[in-house]
Amino acid sequence: MSTPPTAVLMTMLLGAWLVAPAAGLAQEAPEKMGVAVVEKLIAGQFSEIVAAFSPEMAAVVPGTVLRQTWEQLTATEGPVRGVGTPRTTRQDDEVVVTVVPVQFARRSFDIRVAIRAGRVAGLRIVPAGPDTEPWSVPSYVDNAAFSETEVEIGKAPLILPGTLSLPRGRDKAPAVVLVHGSGPHDRNEAIGPNRPFQDLAQGLASRGIASLRYEKRTKVYPERFAVTQRFTVREEVMEDAAAAVALLLRRAEVDGGRVVLVGHSLGGTLAPRIAVAEPRIAAVIILAGATRPIPDLMVEQIEYIGGLSGRPDAAEASAQLRAEAARARRAKSDDDGPPILNCPPSYWADLNAYDAAAAAASLSLPMLILQGGRDYQVTSRDLFRFKAALEGHANATIREFPRLNHLFMAGEGKSRPEEYDRPSHVDGEVIEAIAAFVNGLARK
Repeated sequence: MSTPPTAVLMTMLLGAWLVAPAAGLAQEAPEKMGVAVVEKLIAGQFSEIVAAFSPEMAAVVPGTVLRQTWEQLTATEGPVRGVGTPRTTRQDDEVVVTVVPVQFARRSFDIRVAIRAGRVAGLRIVPAGPDTEPWSVPSYVDNAAFSETEVEIGKAPLILPGTLSLPRGRDKAPAVVLVHGSGPHDRNEAIGPNRPFQDLAQGLASRGIASLRYEKRTKVYPERFAVTQRFTVREEVMEDAAAAVALLLRRAEVDGGRVVLVGHSLGGTLAPRIAVAEPRIAAVIILAGATRPIPDLMVEQIEYIGGLSGRPDAAEASAQLRAEAARARRAKSDDDGPPILNCPPSYWADLNAYDAAAAAASLSLPMLILQGGRDYQVTSRDLFRFKAALEGHANATIREFPRLNHLFMAGEGKSRPEEYDRPSHVDGEVIEAIAAFVNGLARK
């Protein structure tokens, strides 16, 4: 649930390698074939692309899914404005990957096409390098108040690079771990010119709170999340969040009794579950955490965006997505069938067994739950379920910010996808609310 401007949930659809094994070594101009696939995507010639799929690829990515994914992307990012210079790499003796930069109205994406034995064996659409976008330091950050150092999260073969921000002149500082939403995020959760996790990390470090942010596993090791493989949010989010907590607990500069989990979007949804599994977490902060089934939110998002655009085919796309969402909600743990919404059934089965509001109600540690009033991706309906589950729980504080969107950035009127492409920062009031909560935790 977080990675606009493919609209937070949408990168879940676009971010995984849609890859399947194919036999054979013969290749005919794979570089040109990769470019041709992108040209046909732009032209809407989906059936011709599917006809070029390897048998295994065709089995897991039907034409309706390809069309739906592309139409959701263009609905969110606007029409294609231009195509950049392709670049090609040979992945191994059998696979050639062509990367084609594509500029949409609102943002650039890289379309990566894998060709094996003259067939399309993989297709992946990812945001182009986010750090190429300009970024300015928010007014609430004091660069002299903290230092930053590079760290590594986890163990081989799944090491993730990260950044640890440490306040200067403070012994045994409280610390937060920043946990991303869905999609292949970098450590800053960068979205166009915006870097909400960098805002949070450096804003809190300016207020005496250490912070740890890191590259998400889906970004560093995307091949481990092919739709033909079994995986769940444990591999996507939870294991690395626990490893990040463990790293902070080993740092002499950090107060091990005040390590706080801060989850945004999907990270917020899973924060209570992570805290249940990791008792050394002192407190939980949930930023725009969903409490309803994620497939339902995906439908809501696409219908909301379709309503903004007034597209005549929006109803048909919504009906197709609703059918897929219903399949996702019925997924069982022993289901090894075809992927649903570009994730394996194991992914949805795991989430179907989890209730974020109930998990939050089971916790006795301090909790701060924040919600943007203009958020169309995780809405007040989700916040209502938190409020109902936590009524009478003195350990939980809930706040709503009427002018803020899903990134906790301010705006007016209806929130729109293009809003994420305007340079902005996490609102200072959110920084102050989190800082007061963390700094107010009692030393253990």
